[in-house]
Amino acid sequence: MTGRPCDAADVARIAVQAAGLVPGVSVVRPAAVRLDDRSVGLDLHVITWYGHSVPTIAETVRAVVADRVGATTGLRVAAVTVTVDDLLVPGVDVSAAPATWGG
Repeated sequence: MTGRPCDAADVARIAVQAAGLVPGVSVVRPAAVRLDDRSVGLDLHVITWYGHSVPTIAETVRAVVADRVGATTGLRVAAVTVTVDDLLVPGVDVSAAPATWGG
C-alpha cells in the first residue's frame, strides 16, 4: 500500500487485522482513525480472554498495530490507544467469538 494515498478505512482494516493476530485478543473494533498527509492516530476497542494480562495485551496490540500500519502505509503512527471493553471467561462466554465486530 506504500506509495499510494490510503484512507481511514484502509488504515482501520490494517489495524484490525494486525491487532487480531495478538494472542488473547478475541474481538477488535476500530473506534477512530485520525489521518493526515504524514501521520495517523488510532483508537481501538478490544475484547480479550480471562487469563491474559490486560496491560500486556494492550501494549502488544499498540506495538503490533503501530508497526504494521507504519510499514504498510508509510505513515508515521502518532498514537494507538487501546481500550479493553470486556474479558471473556472460557466455559461461560462464547468460545468462538469473531476476530472483529461491527466491520
